[in-house]
Amino acid sequence: MKFNKVTVIGLGLIGGSLALALKESKQVETVVGIDTNEDSIKYAFDNKIIDEGASGINEVISGSEIIVISTYVGNIPNTAKSVFDIASEGTIITDTGSVKSSVLSEIEPNLPENLHFVAGHPIAGTENSGVKSADSNLFKGKRCILTPTEKTDLMAKSKVKTMWETVGCKVHEMDAQAHDHIFGVVSHLPHVVAYALINSVLSAEDSDELLEFAGGGLKDYTRVSASSPEMWTEIFKANKDQLLNAISVFKTSLEKIETAVETEDFDTLKKELEKAAKTKRNL
Repeated sequence: MKFNKVTVIGLGLIGGSLALALKESKQVETVVGIDTNEDSIKYAFDNKIIDEGASGINEVISGSEIIVISTYVGNIPNTAKSVFDIASEGTIITDTGSVKSSVLSEIEPNLPENLHFVAGHPIAGTENSGVKSADSNLFKGKRCILTPTEKTDLMAKSKVKTMWETVGCKVHEMDAQAHDHIFGVVSHLPHVVAYALINSVLSAEDSDELLEFAGGGLKDYTRVSASSPEMWTEIFKANKDQLLNAISVFKTSLEKIETAVETEDFDTLKKELEKAAKTKRNL
């Protein structure tokens, strides 16, 4: 399936990489990029990531078969609503946000009958951000989750699925609540822990000296703490309930190790470490 026109709103790492991958696939006649940062638009155009660009949502989106919203999660609903009156008949709106329930609850009730919305989340990324980090191979072999509802148009879902398969994704479907629970545990919680671990080191009086001796373990484990604080603040806010549940479970696990060390119950400690090591090896 070829697309005449796909518009990507938000040319960060994900949006920029998607635009570039679609361009290189040669399955899209025109790739349009929209970003409030004019330098990002210029860079994307100069480096052949997009065919057309604009710094605001306007008539440039007219005629798009698919509009992909790749902004911070908190901005997705209002961004979607801003295109309702401009988008052409039958246009499919989708997103790349890592939280789905809150996005769906704000968009679907307000969606015009002549437009379609398909909630999506590509499981890809790095600690880098911005269009200058765009990588056309970012999605190859990675999963993309779609969270359709009973209101989701089947043809629209099929087209969004094809778009993600075009850039190399393996597409899966699940309920939005299940999605938010899963990624609250396996994605959002690790970011919380990484940020907290770095901050715990910084809270020490000799933090500068400690960081000088940081080895591969700390660096590898906390790699994601270099990710955009603005973006992750929005994600934590949008998935508050699921994240708080995940943090509670983590605290219980940490306290179990703390108690084993404190009471010198090294048999229990070893069992806890072995359980984690075995799981990690099987990932």
